[in-house]
Amino acid sequence: MLYPLALYKVIDLSASKIFLSVAQPSDPVKRPGGRDLPPLDMVQKRRRILRLYLTAIFLVSAMLSYYIWQSSKMFEVKLRINSIEKDIKALENSNSDLRIEISKLQALGRIEEIATNDLGMRQPSAKQQLFIIMPEEWKK
Repeated sequence: MLYPLALYKVIDLSASKIFLSVAQPSDPVKRPGGRDLPPLDMVQKRRRILRLYLTAIFLVSAMLSYYIWQSSKMFEVKLRINSIEKDIKALENSNSDLRIEISKLQALGRIEEIATNDLGMRQPSAKQQLFIIMPEEWKK
């Protein structure tokens, strides 16, 4: 089985032969420059810690993104609510104006004036008036 180059340690550097053996996880590995590499278990610990940090950063950024998205949606909903409330107030004002206009148009004085001036109607004389007594069964 072949291991990464960092896991081999040099045993003998004779003239033409180089012997390599697999390093143990706790043995430091020599670099060509003479500095030691950290043991394999230290590398694995560092990788685990790095994965843990990256996972934490990813989760925090995901939660932050969700919070920002939710806040923007809430802002949009508030804008829509304000817009609808303005529309409701405008419709209520319009409705109030229309009710005032209806009451003006239904005024008996106005109807009598239009009947006499525009339509040529006049008040009936006493001879033209007829009173009818309603039967009791109609009053129910």
